[in-house]
Amino acid sequence: MSYQVLARKWRPNSFAEVVGQEHVVKALSNALDSNKIHQAYLFSGTRGVGKTTLGRILTKCLNCEKGLKSSPCNKCQACESINEGRFIDFQEVDAASRRGVEETQQLLETVMHMPGSSRYKVYLIDEVHMLSKHSFNALLKTLEEPPPHVVFILATTEPEKVPATVLSRCLQFHLKNLTPSQLSERLEEVLSEENVKYDAESINQISRAGRGSLRDCLTIADQAIAFCNGKLIGSDISEMLGTLPYDHVYELIDCVINEKATKLVESLKAISSLSVDYQRLMDLILETLQHMAIIKISPESISDLNLPSEEVIPLSESLKPEEIQLLYQIGLIAKRDMDLAPNVGDGFEMALLRMMSFLPEEKDISKSKKKVVKEEVRSEQEVSSKPVPKPAEPPKKVTEEEDHSLSFLDHKTWNKIFKSLTLDSGTKQLISHCSFLKAEDSVIYFSMPKDKLEILTGSHREKFEDSLNQALDLECHIFFEEGEVNGSSPNKTKEKQKTKELLKASEAIKNDPSVKNILDTLGGTIVESSIAPKESQ
Repeated sequence: MSYQVLARKWRPNSFAEVVGQEHVVKALSNALDSNKIHQAYLFSGTRGVGKTTLGRILTKCLNCEKGLKSSPCNKCQACESINEGRFIDFQEVDAASRRGVEETQQLLETVMHMPGSSRYKVYLIDEVHMLSKHSFNALLKTLEEPPPHVVFILATTEPEKVPATVLSRCLQFHLKNLTPSQLSERLEEVLSEENVKYDAESINQISRAGRGSLRDCLTIADQAIAFCNGKLIGSDISEMLGTLPYDHVYELIDCVINEKATKLVESLKAISSLSVDYQRLMDLILETLQHMAIIKISPESISDLNLPSEEVIPLSESLKPEEIQLLYQIGLIAKRDMDLAPNVGDGFEMALLRMMSFLPEEKDISKSKKKVVKEEVRSEQEVSSKPVPKPAEPPKKVTEEEDHSLSFLDHKTWNKIFKSLTLDSGTKQLISHCSFLKAEDSVIYFSMPKDKLEILTGSHREKFEDSLNQALDLECHIFFEEGEVNGSSPNKTKEKQKTKELLKASEAIKNDPSVKNILDTLGGTIVESSIAPKESQ
């Protein structure tokens, strides 16, 4: 007897054997047991989740010689004929290869004929969305008023391409993707019956590679059995799938989190020689980050995650929830754009380096430094507002309430405070476009252009507010308003200073006697764009 692949050998023969589609099985079983048979059914869902299988089981239920019920006997002549694909009153059509209107009309001409030896004639049209417009129009009339002895079963992976007029005449059932745990459980049952040895890591990898499709999962298992010579081992499965074991994935994430740049580059170099599927590897990283996020916000859910290893728990403790979300978003975008890179491996490498670069740096400012910055700002303000102080009056003691006031802030002092802020280069460049508006109570108001305000994220705001509180040694809040900045913003001030220094340097060169002598002697001119002020030491 020739070898039969696992996906065919272990195809369910009854509703009880169907995995992960309880909502569909329950509805069909209740309808069959109450003898409420609809004229047309539509099963939708991704590949390998059981659309065609459910159609065949439903056909057996309708025509089983033991009676119309939700549990076919699988022993009578009708059930055996359907299982073997030779039942005369059951026609299974592939719409992808027979999509023309002529072929559809030929099929529908047989509808009016009574069943040969069964209760119902069943037409199973697979990939029905592939039918042409004219074919759908021909099918529509029959679906509207079918003979009582005919049942249509339509299956599709793209229900949105099926005309609404057809959908409205069908009972619609959407089949869900199976979870990794459901796939693992079913795979263990099949391998045990096949007397194939396996370890937990191999089952985990195959079930996740199936991506919700039981048929794909069993097909990969067939390949794994051949590759591993009948004994499934996690490391061999990783080699077959072009992925890395989870300990290597955790190592990459650890390098990103702890900024181990040298070790990360070395690991990526080693990976490049293993012919790794970088798309699958990025999937593993995203999956791990998802586990980390759930562990971070809901530690009690660890038991429900089906973690491949407990090593993910300490990784989650190293990051804040928002930092995990940031890494996940970077990885998600990178996965989409990896194929656009000159090399997929380069795209993957840049994604990890981007993760490392965008993680916020923790920098502390000593309390003494905060006090110095604050006092310098206030001293400058007092000097400018009181050029002629009264020496006879003793200095007023600064109360605690005055010490926590924001009254000393203005456009000039904002620029001085900005220079003392400890921010990453990207955030600081963005904040430099702010103009100080006012300070009321504990809120500082800033103005920012619309184009800059649109890219100001919550992370930027949080880092700016923390750094500002550290510099002022005050607990204050910030508020941004959309509007044009005035000339006192740090960016505008810097530009003005640069322009002033450039003019000064230009005048100094033009008035230099040596330069004048050279120009007069050689008849040369000064290229204005080549002039640059001397950098301050």
